[in-house]
Amino acid sequence: MPSGKPLTREEFDSMAAQMGISGEPAYLDELFSQVRGIVTGADSLREMDVSNAEPDMVFVPPSA
Repeated sequence: MPSGKPLTREEFDSMAAQMGISGEPAYLDELFSQVRGIVTGADSLREMDVSNAEPDMVFVPPSA
């Protein structure tokens, strides 16, 4: 699926069938809505320009 093109229901149904995901229509409607939101969020992350940002080299979790 090209970036910037919203996920269609047909594409979702095809991917779900390939992965063996099935269920009641209401469940699949909700899942489609959630997956479409994730794809949209990923597209916006993909468009971020981080070319001048240095990655953090170490992650130190806060102590409790």
